[in-house]
Amino acid sequence: MLALAQKEYIKHLYEAEGKPLNKIAKETGLNYRTVKKYAQKYDWSPGGGRKPAPPRYPAMGPCIEIVEGWVKEGQLRPRNQRHTAKKVYERLCGDHNYAGSESSVRKFVRGAKGRTKAAPGGFIPLAHPPGQAQIDFGVFQYTDSLGQAQKGHALVVAFPYSNAGWMQVFPSGNQECLLEGLMRVFERIGGAPQRVLADNMGTAVAKVPKGAGRGLAGGFTRFMLHCRFEAEFCSPASGNGKGSVENKAGYMRRSLLAPAPAIVDFNSFNEGLLERCENGMDRPRYRHTKSIRELWEEEGGHLLALPGQRRGAFRYESYKADKHGFVGIDSCKCGVSPSLSGKIAQAKIYYGKIEPCHAHKLLRGYTRSYSKGSESMDWRGYLGAIAHKPRAAEDARFFGQLPDAYQEPWRQRQKIRPACPQRDCRRRERGNGGQGPWGGDAPWGGRCRQHPGMLPQSGKQAA
Repeated sequence: MLALAQKEYIKHLYEAEGKPLNKIAKETGLNYRTVKKYAQKYDWSPGGGRKPAPPRYPAMGPCIEIVEGWVKEGQLRPRNQRHTAKKVYERLCGDHNYAGSESSVRKFVRGAKGRTKAAPGGFIPLAHPPGQAQIDFGVFQYTDSLGQAQKGHALVVAFPYSNAGWMQVFPSGNQECLLEGLMRVFERIGGAPQRVLADNMGTAVAKVPKGAGRGLAGGFTRFMLHCRFEAEFCSPASGNGKGSVENKAGYMRRSLLAPAPAIVDFNSFNEGLLERCENGMDRPRYRHTKSIRELWEEEGGHLLALPGQRRGAFRYESYKADKHGFVGIDSCKCGVSPSLSGKIAQAKIYYGKIEPCHAHKLLRGYTRSYSKGSESMDWRGYLGAIAHKPRAAEDARFFGQLPDAYQEPWRQRQKIRPACPQRDCRRRERGNGGQGPWGGDAPWGGRCRQHPGMLPQSGKQAA
């Protein structure tokens, strides 16, 4: 194939110098037909050459329609049950007396599969009207009061029109944290968005049926009605539908949560976080001449006014108390009272506290713990049980919570009671003069339950 400079030289000799074709062929050393082709060519547009002819498969003949039917039918089946090109070739040879080559069948099947595939979906540039928000929960790492690394959840509320965004962090991604974070952001900006776009998070969507409809969770529905905004959810596994908040979440995690922050109190940390989110609003908006703050001032007029009464982000649950007076809330236990053993108690659950109730009466409040298997109890709920079993108080797990005036009598009794002679055993005899529940005539008042065969004088096993 000739270079473009050679073609230009042939055209120059023919047009400018007026040389005949045979002399140009002799001077350039090219074939006469090649010289004639480029000397008399007038369409020099790129791609103006001859288009390649579509592939033909003469050997397949009437089998073409059969193979196309097999390929279309295979698109409706699972991928591991579709025809391979080799299987198509074997069926053609066995059932239809095909005499052509296998390579022709492979080329045809490859082209047929490409024609039956759905056209690749592209992306459509979207317009973002003012007053519409996108929300998303992300995961980050922080350090607690003990210096241990913990996993937290960051809620980001982004407004694509102005690119303004706010973040709130929580120890969990449950519904109470979601609603509390949204309420704090709405109160900060002075209104609620007209429309909120989110993914199918379980805290907001209870059921994802086929189609665009969604079965919403009850708590999220009540919050929508309170703030009067509309909610829309992306298609499953399609996070690109809310690309604005996805990018905003990544930007905020890198700028506000790196390096890993030390969080002792989430409430105080979130107050400062709202101010830090607004410090970066003076930079220009991408593809705009105005800053984010200027665009946000325009967008603020499209927000919905909040109701006069604040809605607390909580949920009610009913639980059955066990024999120790505990109710299991999520993966933790909260003590109510042994007198409620076997009875139904209610709990008002916030993101940061739990308020157990019984018979429409608040029992007490606990700080909500997100440590798996943790226990929360208040000694005041067990006073009735202590009155019936006073000697069990010093062995109770809440003994350290008792006021000093309650602990002192048991401490004095503990000083005068001798201990078990077994090494590293701190148990003491409960009675006096060997007449306690452990019994015995030993000088120290009896044998320990854990070491009933020990002799107090030698520390050896009794016969």
